[in-house]
Amino acid sequence: MSILNHQVAIYKYFEIISSIPRGSKNEKAISDYLVVFAKNHQLQYVQDDIGNVIIYKAGTKGYENHPTVMLQGHMDMVCEKNKDVEFDFEHDPLQLYIDEGWLKAKGTTLGADDGYAVSYMLAILESEHYAHPPLECVFTVQEEIGLIGVKNLKAEYFQAKKLIGMDSGGENKTTISCSGGRRNCITKSMILIPSHFNTFQFSIKGLLGGHSGHFISKERGNAIKIMSRFLKQLSHEATIYLVSMDGGLKENAIPRECDVIFAADISLKWLEHLIQKIYQNIYEEFQYSDQGLTYHVSQITRAKTTCDAITSQELIDLLYILPCGMHHHSMVIPGLTTCSNNIGVVSLKDDHLEIFSTIRSPMTSLREYIAEQFYLIASLYHATSQDRADYPGWNYEGESPLRELYKQVIREKLGKELLTNASHGGIEVGVLKGLLPELDIITLGPISENAHTPDERMNLASFEKMFDVLVDLLSKL
Repeated sequence: MSILNHQVAIYKYFEIISSIPRGSKNEKAISDYLVVFAKNHQLQYVQDDIGNVIIYKAGTKGYENHPTVMLQGHMDMVCEKNKDVEFDFEHDPLQLYIDEGWLKAKGTTLGADDGYAVSYMLAILESEHYAHPPLECVFTVQEEIGLIGVKNLKAEYFQAKKLIGMDSGGENKTTISCSGGRRNCITKSMILIPSHFNTFQFSIKGLLGGHSGHFISKERGNAIKIMSRFLKQLSHEATIYLVSMDGGLKENAIPRECDVIFAADISLKWLEHLIQKIYQNIYEEFQYSDQGLTYHVSQITRAKTTCDAITSQELIDLLYILPCGMHHHSMVIPGLTTCSNNIGVVSLKDDHLEIFSTIRSPMTSLREYIAEQFYLIASLYHATSQDRADYPGWNYEGESPLRELYKQVIREKLGKELLTNASHGGIEVGVLKGLLPELDIITLGPISENAHTPDERMNLASFEKMFDVLVDLLSKL
């Protein structure tokens, strides 16, 4: 039995899409459902080679010749569940329930991110009662794993000069800027030699970490960079022969831990004494941002092989000198980081090193500036630097007729002032802005909380309220 009122179209469609598995890379069923929907409602559509769907609808009577508006959201969701819950995201429908006015899913993520956008668009596409200009409704795939779907779209699909993005909101909140990003990988070959010295395992841990878009301005400690500082100081006192290094989990997350195994002609007692001195100096820098910073060192079974001394030192120096952290902040928007890079993952196994980083800025010139530094520094240490992906950002624009109109609608419908938010993270509207530079953009959405966790929930009153805001806004365009 349905728990939602299917006489209200947004509820009907949210429940329908919640019955269709739609984790990232598993969107074929939901993509095909959208195609069937378009055919059943005699609407033109495009389904591209990776599953993005665009559904077109003509303007209603009196709006036929108004400028086209794009509505956009992603169809995929993050699939997370509590450990004690048996659930197959590849096949099982979400188990929705209502708790004091909030919609939730039993033991799993809800997929309000970005199910509300899909529901809003389908409800408008279905209805003949809402006044609106010509619409291009864009449903993208694989947003949650790197904005992959939106980067596959082509400019030839679109006529719109106005975009209402629906993956960011919170009733009277709208995004006004987001960062572009560039993924970089530095690789270096290491020469292996027989090991003749004591072998040690050294770990940095206890850091807070966090998303490199949201928390880079907090100047939280980066375990990989801190490890490079320890190793650099140690190399002043003894020759270091690296065996392995493993730090970080994702290139867009500030690494919380880093482990290194190395050999040196020293004793454990001497090493412990020197590391403690280095730690005391470094901890003073991070005592407020990362109070949990700690380390562990031990002597282990002697390694059979190590990297030779020269390439070991080159790797230490390379990591030591690579830029990392916040570089610039906005002169217009208080608190907004406009350029940063994060060394997110380092992996040294056998004779091969990889360093993965994310460079962020809404401005292409700044992303290229940092990438060029990576290339030059890598070449100094006989390594190669390669950009693996690049997506554009959306730089703040002081004049936005669409945003001014949205302010009026928010005042009229909610009795509130519109609040603006600028993000140093990457979102899909930034990619669309790069594809279609003339777009005037706002973002819109209901109140939802705890995205990407099994505690995710969406406020149902807000879900209805913001749909009414969207419909009213379209009628004024």
